[in-house]
Formats: sequence, structure tokens, C-alpha cells
Amino acid sequence: MGGFLWTTLAWGSNRIVILGLTLLLARLLTPEDFGVVTAAVTIIAMLDAALDLGVGAAVVARQEQGITAATRMAMTINLGISAVISLAGIAASPWIAAVFDADAQANVFALLFLYPLFRGAGQVSDAVLKRDLQFKRRTAIDLTRAAVRVCISVPLALTVGGAFSIAAGIVGGELVAMLLLWILVPIRPALRAHWHLAPDLLRFGGLVTVIRVLGSVRASADYLVVGAMIGTTALGYYGMAYKLPELVIENVLWIFSAVALSTYSKARVISEDVLTSGMLRATRLLSIYGLTAGVTLAVLAPEAVPVLFSAQWAPAITPMVFISLALGLMAVGWASGDVFTATGRPGTLVALDIPATVLLIAGFVVAADHGLVAVAAALLVFNLVYCVARLALVRYAHGTAWPRLLGAVAPAVAIAAVTGGVGLLVRSFLPDGRFVTLVVVALACAVAALGAGLVFARTTVTDTIALLRRRRVGAG
Repeated sequence: MGGFLWTTLAWGSNRIVILGLTLLLARLLTPEDFGVVTAAVTIIAMLDAALDLGVGAAVVARQEQGITAATRMAMTINLGISAVISLAGIAASPWIAAVFDADAQANVFALLFLYPLFRGAGQVSDAVLKRDLQFKRRTAIDLTRAAVRVCISVPLALTVGGAFSIAAGIVGGELVAMLLLWILVPIRPALRAHWHLAPDLLRFGGLVTVIRVLGSVRASADYLVVGAMIGTTALGYYGMAYKLPELVIENVLWIFSAVALSTYSKARVISEDVLTSGMLRATRLLSIYGLTAGVTLAVLAPEAVPVLFSAQWAPAITPMVFISLALGLMAVGWASGDVFTATGRPGTLVALDIPATVLLIAGFVVAADHGLVAVAAALLVFNLVYCVARLALVRYAHGTAWPRLLGAVAPAVAIAAVTGGVGLLVRSFLPDGRFVTLVVVALACAVAALGAGLVFARTTVTDTIALLRRRRVGAG
């Protein structure tokens, strides 16, 4: 629980800072500027999933102590892969920019391809912090990364302007984070002596990498299709529609993933029952949070976009409704993902993810002919089908009975339904596009969610509050 709280603080603080930066830059820059950076970051995010070929996850799963030979070998592999990806990306920047009809912004793409170099070079040091549950140190690094990004992007936006100001902040923040990781966890790469360890690291890490890459492709495919088929300005609107759902829902899911593999790996050592029980509790919590947050953001979208980002971003409203609901559904199956890796069976998840990724891309390509709203709707339909398929895979692979799985999800559906109904009812009595409407409806949804939680998931809510109180007392 402590690791989750520290990681929540890190991600939460980081993303709040980034949201504040986005709110400011949304008034200084154009949708096209955001679209160019979104296109470049989307490409890089897909590469980011393969930066360490899964050897960072292997370092965590091995549960060794200190800086071992395997850790040094992982560092060597990681540095090599990061350098190759970065150099290849910089060389290909003019062609990548041309795909998005942004030839004049090739320098922005080239600059952003320094990100995988800095990101990848620090990943094994970061994996050691995760393995050793040193989440407090990771929090400090994440907060520093966000602060550096603000200190670079804001002055540049006010002077130079354009997409370059956003890109420079992203790259500068990652450079500083890499240096801090090297200081906290110094690892000397293995040059010769430990190459015999590479096959074992890569055998496990390879399947983990496939899962990550497929997940990254699914997370990025809509951006790529919108940017290539509809245009960078449309991608700017679509990316802005993603901002709040990403901050409130998707980032929390990634917070969970940051601690899940370490936690599940330790639970596996105790017993299979402990691992399964932990996964079901996590599924229950993430489902309640994700579905409730998704419905709330969908209700708030007509006010949130013009009030927070300005009226020029109005075309992002309807896509945000569908994206919010889609990310809420994604939370339902999220907790089970790291169980496959922790139990040494990542290939089981690959069998589902390969056809799912192909179908999603095809759906986006078809939907793009009908505009942004259709693409967002396609994401919602896919996530609904995928979350059911993920639960079925858990039933098949781990033997978890359907009543236990559905029992973990049912309270979330009830709470989300009540929250959405109350939010829509309150909103129907208030004027559109006003700050006061945004605040009142948000408060109504929060009260409804808490009340429904006490009715449909009282034990979960009270246990969570008790854990938070104990943690606060312990910290004091």
C-alpha cells in the first residue's frame, strides 16, 4: 500500500503540474502545434514500450538483491537499444514528419527522438528502485521531471512559441530524470563477463516486450490514424479530448502497474491463493474507480472543455465523452495483466493481444472516414469487448470462477450508473458551458459516487479509508 501511495503522489503531482502547463499552453499555442507534438510523442510512446526489451521487468521479477551481474547485463542491453532507437528516429524524422503532413516541423520530431535515449538509459536504475520498493525516491524524480518541463516550456512558449516549446520541455525533463536515476542507482554496464545472462533476460523480457508493444500500439493507434488520415489539427483536438481522461483514469492505471509486478511477484512466492485474492481486490478497486471516473468525466465534458481549455477546443467535447467511457471500461480488466507476467506466463496474454490489436487498428481506419467522433466511438466499443475477453482469459488461465470475477466488477457498474444518472439530472437544470455548472455537477457526482459506494461496496470503501488513515498515522 505504501508503494501505491508514493507512486500515486508522484504520478498525481506530476500530472497535475502537466495539466496546469497544458491549460496555459492551450491558450498560447494552436491546435496544430499540439497536433504535431502529439504525433511525434505517439510514435515515441510506441518505441518506448520496447526500449529495454523487457529486461527491466526481468530485473523486478528475479527479486535479486543489490546490483547483480544480471542487473549490469540488463543495463548494457538497455543502453544499446536506446541509442539505436534514438539515432534511427532522428535520421527518419523528415519521413515521419511527412507522414503527418508536417514537413516544416521535422526538427521537432528530431528533438523528441532524444527522449527515448534519455528514457531508456534510466530504465534499469528505475527497475531496481521498483524491485526494492523504493517508491519515495521515484516520487522525487517524477516531481523533478515535471518541474523541469514547466521551467523550459513556459519561457519558450512565451518567446519562441510553436511546437518546439513543448518538445524541448519534454526532452529536458527526461534528461534530468535520467541523471538523477544514475546518481541514486549507479550501475556499471557489463562489457564482456556476463553475456551468458543475456538469453535468460531476453527470453523472459521478450514476451513482456511484446505485451508492452501491443498495448502501446493499441494506445497509440487512434492518434496515428487521426493524424495520418484526418490531419494534425484534428489530432490536436483529439489529443486535447484525451487530456482529462488520461490524467484522471489512465494515469492511475499506470500507477497501479508501476507497483503491481513487484507486489504480485512477492505474493506468488507466498501462495497462488494470495495472488488470486490480491488480483480480485485490485480488480474491484480499479473497476469502481475507473468506471465511476469515466462516467463522471463524460457528464462533465460539455463544461470541462470550454471552461478549462477555452472555446477554441469545442470540437473535442464529444470525443472526450466517448474516450472517458472507454478508459473507464479499460480499468475493468487492467489489474489482471501483471498476473500473467508475475506467474511466468506472459505468452498467454500475447495470444489475446495480437488479434485484438489488429482488429482495433482496422476499426480505427474504417471509423476515420467518419471523423473524430467515430474514432472515439470505435475505441469505446473495442474496450467494452476487450475487457470481457480479458476477464474470460483470467478465468481460463488461472481458473478463477466467474462468480468471483463478476462479483469484483458488479459494484462498480452499479456505482457508475448512479453517479452518471445523478450528474445528468443535476446538469439538466443548469446553464451550459459555465464554470459554476462544472463545479456543481462535479460535486453532485462526487457525493453520488460516495453514497453509492457505501451502498454497493461498503466494505471496500471502509477498508480503503482505514488503510489510508493507518498509512497517514504511520507517516506522521
